[in-house]
Amino acid sequence: MRRLLALTFVLGCVDALAARHELALQPTRVDALGALRTGEAIAIDDFPDGYGGRASLRFTRIDIYAAGARLLTRGPGGEHELPRSARIELIGRDAGDQVRAQLAFDPGLRNITGAGSGPPGAFAVSARTDARGLHLVVQPSDEALPKGVVPQVLPDDGSVMGLGTPPDPLPLSAGGGDVAATPRGALIAVDVDHELLVNRFGGTGASNLTAASNWIADLFATMNVMYVRDLDVMLQQGTTIFRTGATPYSIAANASASNTDLNNFGNYWQANHAAVDRDFTMLLSGQMTSGFSASGIAWINSYCNKNGNGGSYSVNKVFTSSQVGVDLSARIVGHELGHNFGAAHTHCTSASNGATWPVSSNTIDVCYKGEAGSGCYGGAVSCPTSGPGHPLGSLMSYCNTGGSNGANCGQNALQFHPTQITTLMGYIASHTPACLSATADVIFKNGFD
Repeated sequence: MRRLLALTFVLGCVDALAARHELALQPTRVDALGALRTGEAIAIDDFPDGYGGRASLRFTRIDIYAAGARLLTRGPGGEHELPRSARIELIGRDAGDQVRAQLAFDPGLRNITGAGSGPPGAFAVSARTDARGLHLVVQPSDEALPKGVVPQVLPDDGSVMGLGTPPDPLPLSAGGGDVAATPRGALIAVDVDHELLVNRFGGTGASNLTAASNWIADLFATMNVMYVRDLDVMLQQGTTIFRTGATPYSIAANASASNTDLNNFGNYWQANHAAVDRDFTMLLSGQMTSGFSASGIAWINSYCNKNGNGGSYSVNKVFTSSQVGVDLSARIVGHELGHNFGAAHTHCTSASNGATWPVSSNTIDVCYKGEAGSGCYGGAVSCPTSGPGHPLGSLMSYCNTGGSNGANCGQNALQFHPTQITTLMGYIASHTPACLSATADVIFKNGFD
């Protein structure tokens, strides 16, 4: 294991108030950002939140890949290995944990993207250059979308995701539930169906596969903004299979994720990939062909279970439009993994203990009433007035849902609700090290700041 020095560079800014949503970085400091090594940290002062506010954020460069992770194509030509993404990934927050963000770029500080959330709402990050140098451009997530486009997250069919009887978890070991000094590691196997390669990335050629690999790296980094900070768990990308030939399992097109989708995917992996080392397995699917709709489903509280039914699987029909930022899909995928880790929907979960579900009263929030028939909240909807990110919802909420059943509070914050954190930390501790790794990587020996 390598030892890495925790170095901190402080980036100054030139004329930081030149634009309400921009930050101009001194050219000499841009070099320091580009030279950042894994495990090193950078403090960026006056970082815009997209809504007129600014904060000082401390970013740490992370490696999203697990040791030994392999990226494989499977198609008519057999199996071939791909190089890992060269994207440089950073996650950070401010001292008060009010603003959280992710930044990513190619070597040479090209193709800068990012996302985050703060008290006013969710934001997206891009960049531009002019004669004065590099500018980070931060704007509300909704403004980063094409005019008139409102992404839709379709509820699942209600049969599995936190609503039915949860599958039996692995036997729990004795554990104190204390927060680890370094994050635990969760090894995630990834299956990328043929439809996502075609509908989101344009095909199965080398450049398409590189684009898909980069997108997945950004996806994992964005999810780790939540998982590392809130749950002391680093989500690590493990074996990743890109289906360059026909997808070998059936997933319904242009429909909410369903129990049938989940069973088809889990059964295939149980029968064909039992030897793949993993704690959880996720499908990234491109079956939502409109581009602006997404849906997901997962088994709840299922750790290191390779059974097809009730196993550690999730199906994620992500946004396929290139105009929708990866952060919106990260909220879907992170939400489904949250189910695997043991969290139910906030409008189905007791505010008293974060573990009892489904309940119809005293729920964590009252943003959504569409699952009242399954024992969840069914009254008038409204956005949160307290809790992380309010009036936004937290990761396991449907507060971002509109229509007749939802409160339409905007994109959920990149945070778990504290009531659920307490419950999840107990589950996580009980499944370490029997399932999760005790530590993710030595780069976090001093913790994530």
